[in-house]
Amino acid sequence: MATASLEGAHAPAVDFPPAIRTALARVMGCDGGGLNELNYRERSLLARITRNVSAQDPTASIRVAVSTLAVALQTCNKTIQRTFGSLSDKGWIRRDQVKKRSGMQIADTWLTPKALEALGLVKQATSRAASDNMSGASRLSTMSKDSQQIPGPSVPEAEEKPLPEDLQLLEKVGLKRGAIYKLMSEATKAGHRLGNIVQGAAPLILKARYAFGYVRSLIASDKDWTNYVCAELRKREETAVVQAETQERDTAHELLKAAMANGAMLTNTAGQTVWLLRYEKVYACPVQDLGQPESKRRYALVTDLARMAEAIRSGKLSVYQPKCD
Repeated sequence: MATASLEGAHAPAVDFPPAIRTALARVMGCDGGGLNELNYRERSLLARITRNVSAQDPTASIRVAVSTLAVALQTCNKTIQRTFGSLSDKGWIRRDQVKKRSGMQIADTWLTPKALEALGLVKQATSRAASDNMSGASRLSTMSKDSQQIPGPSVPEAEEKPLPEDLQLLEKVGLKRGAIYKLMSEATKAGHRLGNIVQGAAPLILKARYAFGYVRSLIASDKDWTNYVCAELRKREETAVVQAETQERDTAHELLKAAMANGAMLTNTAGQTVWLLRYEKVYACPVQDLGQPESKRRYALVTDLARMAEAIRSGKLSVYQPKCD
């Protein structure tokens, strides 16, 4: 497999092949295929790599100096190296250091199968109609073929096991396994368990524009994540409890209304108390007060409707039948 070497080349201003143009458009303007996990600097470096990919053989390695990329992206060498590292961690590139030449760090870089697929380059891998905009740069390379590292045939990866349930949210927001494993390592070094962080801050992670960087900031915080629950999640849980209680109360009230329809009253086996509806509410009243005027009856408001509904279901309450004199 040939290696496209770019060192010291000054290619003329020409249009990129259609496959490369499509790939560049996806890098900077598409959020599909996992591209949404990349920040602007990572996208910019991936674009510089992509523009140097061979349209005839996108799987070929690319060789370019870190300093050249730093000048092109108007940043420093260390930033380029860090960005290379993050792209590698997220599974977009594979990079092997070759050597330093004239003070410049040189390495072979390959787009991973994930990147080739996301950028639409794998469909063009066998097309000989597409021109290679960097073929001239390859001929101008001063490096010998002996120094070029050619990647061997790909080995099928074993089927990945599913992530723990408390980490699956990270896959849902677009993070790849490599990025998740890196976060797990960083969390462990910081004395945290990544699953606790994800569970405690789930709503915030879902809203984060860049989930990887946001989770990193959570790991670096001084919170005790063992039992931490973010305010939004607490509010959701409290709302769910209130809704469940309201639903239970409404269900019990409907059951009581049906049991005491048309003025019916309920009583228990002792027969000393009756329960009845007054103004859409349930009241208890001593049986001996039923012969008294309404104003003199001792009514007591019943608040635990769920308990009373359960008594009806279990047969502990039945319709009151007045005794005949």
